[in-house]
Amino acid sequence: MFKFTNLSEETQEEEFNIEEYHVSYDEFLAIRRDAQRSYVFDLRTPEEYEKAHLPGAHSLPVEHFENAIYQMPFEGDILLYATTQEDAEKAAEILYENGFDTFRYIGAFAGLIEHLKLANITLSNPAKEFIDQQLDNPEMIGVRIWVDPISAKKANFGALFVNKDGTSQSDYELMVEGIPIYATLESLLYLNGSQVSLNESTTQLEVENQQFEVPPLEGDVKERLQELLDQEINPQVAAHGGFVNLVDVQEGRVFLEFGGGCQGCGGVSVTLKQGVEVVLKENIPGITEILDITDHANGTNPYYQGNF
Repeated sequence: MFKFTNLSEETQEEEFNIEEYHVSYDEFLAIRRDAQRSYVFDLRTPEEYEKAHLPGAHSLPVEHFENAIYQMPFEGDILLYATTQEDAEKAAEILYENGFDTFRYIGAFAGLIEHLKLANITLSNPAKEFIDQQLDNPEMIGVRIWVDPISAKKANFGALFVNKDGTSQSDYELMVEGIPIYATLESLLYLNGSQVSLNESTTQLEVENQQFEVPPLEGDVKERLQELLDQEINPQVAAHGGFVNLVDVQEGRVFLEFGGGCQGCGGVSVTLKQGVEVVLKENIPGITEILDITDHANGTNPYYQGNF
């Protein structure tokens, strides 16, 4: 797991190019969204983390990073952000020195937030006219776009008007064609490419984002199960250091094996019953039973134990 290398200044220049591990905000978000196993670490202070952080990110202040290196997941994509780019680079170098190679960093968290606030949101002409009419009321101050994430790649959207008492400190304000749009940090992650329209029969605002519409499942039962695991289940459990493998399907009975931080974790039964089983049965008719055949007795103490 570890690679001990004498990194003198000369060696660092030859072997470690920090820019190879630096990615744009969009690349960072794409890896977080699409990688089968991604782990996001927030290197800021616990107070900054408590105030706001990316959903699923784990708090690990930069001053404790080196001491926690042995707990890092060695398989999967590690993503880092910090208060400053210098702090992120410091953690990136520690990872490199210890043999990690699938990690990326972006630097300042504040810059990521400003990038998310530049989300490309379009308003249809009827929607804009309707919103302008409603905002003539001095009690109305803008529109909230809410997002109900189903997975990292799928979400439901909606919009409602906000009055003077309808915002909170956790809200971010975006200006779209002169109209204040309010959203939480979690919602911001899904807003780029959104379209707001007006359902004229109900006079309700509607929000769509084709990037997060998952096409209907196709193929036989095994293929559809695997697609669900890849699209919805594994991206979520990966945030806790685990993964789920499909072993077999027999007459409506699905046999699964949990690995990584899920093996030996006492919370797996909750994950299975309240998460995995619900998703699989809702999406694939004919599934009667989900069985965990993992040898949990041989699982090591999971790094993210208790997070499920």
